Amino acid sequence: MKVSHILLASMILGGLMGPAAADQYPSRPVIVIVPYAAGGATDIVARLVAKGLWDEFGQSFTVENRGGGGGMIGMVAAASAPADGYTLLVASTGPATISPLLYSKLNYDPLVKLDPVIQIASSPGILLVRNGLPVKTVDDLIKLSKQSLGKLNMASAGNGSLQQLMGEYLQLNEDIKWTHVPFRGSAPALNELIAERVDVMVDVVPSAAPFVKGDKMRALAVMAPKRSSQLPDVPTFEELGYKGIDFSGWHALLAPKGTPRDVIDKLNAAVNKLLQKPEFHSRLDAIGAQPDGGTSEQLYKRMAEEAEKWGAVIKRAGLVAE
Repeated sequence: MKVSHILLASMILGGLMGPAAADQYPSRPVIVIVPYAAGGATDIVARLVAKGLWDEFGQSFTVENRGGGGGMIGMVAAASAPADGYTLLVASTGPATISPLLYSKLNYDPLVKLDPVIQIASSPGILLVRNGLPVKTVDDLIKLSKQSLGKLNMASAGNGSLQQLMGEYLQLNEDIKWTHVPFRGSAPALNELIAERVDVMVDVVPSAAPFVKGDKMRALAVMAPKRSSQLPDVPTFEELGYKGIDFSGWHALLAPKGTPRDVIDKLNAAVNKLLQKPEFHSRLDAIGAQPDGGTSEQLYKRMAEEAEKWGAVIKRAGLVAE
């Protein structure tokens, strides 16, 4: 009798505490995994969001960088974490849609392993070259590339990264060939471009803009329909007569599959609120990114569409990663 009374009391107490516990989220520190090295665009956006959520909830949100494998190391780490809302992931187009297509042996589908929360921001791609490369325009670079097929090195944030795929698209589109040199994230790749140990890189505006402004590398064109507010003097590919080159990288908040829906909704609402703040807009604008927001369903749709688009580029280029 005593045992049954204890079980009944536990069930009643559990039923009463369940919703309350959900309402109290987060009640302890939250880890936000970034699948790249510190200093790149995804890392910058993640730290802005982590700070905003920390201020909103009064609980610490700490960024943890786990780079490598085209972002797959960090993605797998996040997907393997308990689905309780205390491990989150800020990922970008590369690891969220491209890398799984390249690392086919992993049989890893982000939409199966992770729950989309919200698309945070997006930013256009940009074509960069080292200062010492004897080119001033996109035309110059294409001409030099055709004269020395395979001799120019192209840095990227890693195998399967958005940076690599944008570069591969340009090579296919213009019938040129660069030698791919992958790094463990955007930041180390940019450092090599600054040091002039690589020749070319396609990145996104947020991580490249400070170095372009500091005359540490040269920007040739923005891969978007309009110029970046961060680099207004850099023309678009379309302005230069190159049609159909419109690529933007996006950054999104995700959680391990099975994370409680009320936690996802709470995070979605908090980030949407954050994205409405003028000071957050200005912080994103300062790094060349545009706030997005929206529902978790909209992010799911975009991830599915991106996977299809980049899958076609990967197939055409014959790319594969081990």
